[in-house]
Amino acid sequence: MDAREKHYGREYSKKYFVDGTAARKLQVLPDYEREQEQISRPQVVERPVKAPKLTHGIDFVSMVLLVAAMAITLYLCYNYLQVQGNIVQLERDIAVLSGNVDTITAENAALEDGLNRTIDWEKVYSTAIGELGMVYPNGNEVITYKSTENGYVIQYKDIPE
Repeated sequence: MDAREKHYGREYSKKYFVDGTAARKLQVLPDYEREQEQISRPQVVERPVKAPKLTHGIDFVSMVLLVAAMAITLYLCYNYLQVQGNIVQLERDIAVLSGNVDTITAENAALEDGLNRTIDWEKVYSTAIGELGMVYPNGNEVITYKSTENGYVIQYKDIPE
């Protein structure tokens, strides 16, 4: 017998009962016994848990770091925008200069063509051979070389022989 059975003066022979093939069910105590159990238990008084102290805001070191990070970010953004603006301006300058190069190249070609038209190549040939004593070179006097530059030659007239 346990202390509860002695206390109420009753003796329970079984804590469980069998009802056919069903599983055992716990025998239910009458209501007044439950009330007595709840009364006899020591009541636990729960102390309220203190909530952690909440700080409203951030400390000085965090504020300094935040301000420094913001200043660095703003400085980098400003420099990025300046560099981007310089790149755009340089691209515009390149486009203008590229147009100037095309114009000057066309003018240069026109002037060369005009000069070549004014030169009398027959007179140059006769002066070189007759007055200056120039002659065509022999085969062993010609030296050829390969140019490393990718240049070009414009021939306007055939060279007389």
